[in-house]
Amino acid sequence: MHGVLSIALRGSLIPLLVGGLSGALFALSIPNSDIQLFAWISLLPCLCFTFAAGSTARDGGERKPLAIRQTLILGISFGIVSGFGRVYWLAGTLERFGHLSRPEALLSGGLLILYLSLYPAFFLFVCRRLSIRTPLLPWIAAAVWTLLEWAQTWIITGFPWELLGYSQYLNRPLRQLASLTGVYGVSFVLVLVNAGLAQLLASRRRVLATSLPIAAIVSAIMLYGFSRYASLTSEASSASAPPSTASAALKVGIIQASVAQDVKWRPDRARAITQRYADLTRQLASRETLDLVVFPETALPYWFRDDRFSAYREEIEQLARDVSAPILVGSLEMGRIEGKPKVFNRAFLLDREGEVAGYSDKVHLVPFGEYLPMPWLFQYLEGLVAESGSFASGAGHKVLSLPQGVDKIGVFVCYESIFPSIPRALASLGAALLVNTTNDAWFGRTAAPRQHLSMAVFRAVETGRPIVRAANTGISCAISPAGDISHATQLFETSAFSVNVVPRSTPTFYVRHGDVFLVVCALFLLGTFAAQRRRQRGRA
Repeated sequence: MHGVLSIALRGSLIPLLVGGLSGALFALSIPNSDIQLFAWISLLPCLCFTFAAGSTARDGGERKPLAIRQTLILGISFGIVSGFGRVYWLAGTLERFGHLSRPEALLSGGLLILYLSLYPAFFLFVCRRLSIRTPLLPWIAAAVWTLLEWAQTWIITGFPWELLGYSQYLNRPLRQLASLTGVYGVSFVLVLVNAGLAQLLASRRRVLATSLPIAAIVSAIMLYGFSRYASLTSEASSASAPPSTASAALKVGIIQASVAQDVKWRPDRARAITQRYADLTRQLASRETLDLVVFPETALPYWFRDDRFSAYREEIEQLARDVSAPILVGSLEMGRIEGKPKVFNRAFLLDREGEVAGYSDKVHLVPFGEYLPMPWLFQYLEGLVAESGSFASGAGHKVLSLPQGVDKIGVFVCYESIFPSIPRALASLGAALLVNTTNDAWFGRTAAPRQHLSMAVFRAVETGRPIVRAANTGISCAISPAGDISHATQLFETSAFSVNVVPRSTPTFYVRHGDVFLVVCALFLLGTFAAQRRRQRGRA
């Protein structure tokens, strides 16, 4: 009996530890640790165990797959540990601003982590069935992982937070691949290398057939990355950029007022908050001439054009006239949909005369933060929505024309930065400069603000557009089309500063063709599995 129990424990404990090790490597590769090298081996323990732990038939036949129970333990443990690294901060946000008890907050955060763990578990269930002998194994594994990441962008409205590829946001040459494939291509490369190494360690046969194609493709990608980065860096430093690729440089002012989340939505603080933004803007404008000023998401936490707040609105209108610069103001707007009153999370563009020249709405809202999906199930989370109010989704994304200028800007708000399709759509509509406004005060001093920034880096590379980022409590910065971060502020720092950006209109391959790489991955898998089925039928 003791021997049976010991074997059972070993059968569960080993995959639990191996999965946890892979998850820890993943978690350490992303902010705040940023040990990006770990991403290149983060899947290695799981895949080695999957490929090597399955027994081989005595007659020399195909390897038997890893037991289902062990695969499940392996995948879930990997997903839980990596998921904790990705969203550990959620429980604290729910407790503080959602007014949940600590057990309720921990349970809710745990459910999200458990949901995220289903993806690596499914990935390993596919990998356990792959033949260790085929040179295509790493490519199949990479394609499966990539499509699972894409699925995270739309299942349950989408939550593609800190995917594997984002770990390389500081890797200058590799992140340039996103201009062709989006962030998914970077994830593909990382999994390809992990799976290739695992196959070599597990089989130790056909070394050249496995390693040479992977080494060749990675080398080509890095060469492309170095070339593109050098080209963009040269373009940015050029005194006069080519007319076909860039416009005249703009001096953009960014205002980070650092208003605490527990103060921001108090009605009695509206006047003081308005005055704070006005004072910071005037201080900046007194030092330099600005072409545009950007306030963060919902910087002015009231209905901007409502007559009840006309005194505050008039102060901002006068501010635009005083500083003689357009101001992009994050605020709220009351509107109607099908006759029902709705509140929109809106960015208003004021011209130099203080008139509203245009506006852009947030379209992809934060579930549980800005609206409550399935209220019959998640009614207990209504306190988090009540903190800022329940919003309506905008009709669609659109670009704004800068007054007295030829350049167009595209605004994407907060959570929208984690979806590659949104900035890509703005670039397709003609935006030469992207503006990301956000309020990350919810997250305090956790890793979440830097994780959020890491994803915005890829939006710049994917679109080939500079990004100006204004965050209420940080991290505000500028991001170059090559993905370099500059002028980054500290969290909860009050700051008013300017950045020089060169609007850029040349479309990247990703802007022109979208997620064609995902289609290639899907067709590759369909073709591979179809060929495998034909071979199996031929043997029968």
